[in-house]
Amino acid sequence: MQSVESKVVVITGASRGIGAAIALHVAREKVRVCLCGRNRKALTEVAQSLGLPKQEYLIVTADISKPAGMKKIVEAAYRKFGRVDVFINNAGVGVRKDTPLTTDKEYDATFDTNVKAIFYSFRELIPRMKKQGGGHIINISSMAGKQGVPGMAVYCASKAAVNIMSEAVAGEVRNDNIKISVLAPGSTNTGFMSHLSKDMKPSPKDKKRLTVDDVAEAVVHLMKQDENTWTSYSEMRPLKIK
Repeated sequence: MQSVESKVVVITGASRGIGAAIALHVAREKVRVCLCGRNRKALTEVAQSLGLPKQEYLIVTADISKPAGMKKIVEAAYRKFGRVDVFINNAGVGVRKDTPLTTDKEYDATFDTNVKAIFYSFRELIPRMKKQGGGHIINISSMAGKQGVPGMAVYCASKAAVNIMSEAVAGEVRNDNIKISVLAPGSTNTGFMSHLSKDMKPSPKDKKRLTVDDVAEAVVHLMKQDENTWTSYSEMRPLKIK
């Protein structure tokens, strides 16, 4: 395992849930971090909890579902730190309802945030990472992208798209010392779907879940793998207790 000390790590969706947990865990590795999201107050609270000097972190508010938003994040990170070593596409939204009841707005918001934003990150980051000699893009997907979940068809489709797009792009850049990894957690104890479904409650089948810290620790593990080691797709499942 390699040290990631002083590397520049960018995290989208860093104001809460998995993103905030990732920020906390990577800060312990003494990295420089860029926290991204829409809520500056929440991002500031996360930043203040990291114990990093002000010169070691950056807060960027942006809408990653728009090309200009992703461009703003990447340019701000390069302007402050001169490079991006690890970019974590964590932000995601979804809705739990039967497919015929899903609105165009909900469909578009899910694909714009979960898929388009990652495409925009590839477009902004890959030329820069090639120029700097390499980098690592980690996309947080979901087990729902591999196995359809009733009532979550659009979300499942968006995560399946993330998986296959990441695999294709990884093949394009693997000889440029750029890694693209996908981490697909199973049921995780976070309320990310409330962004679209105010009344959504966890499925009664979700008895045993991963924690946000479980996912964050897996992200750090991916970051610290040796330079000649690449995990392209990794699934995380909660351990079932009989």
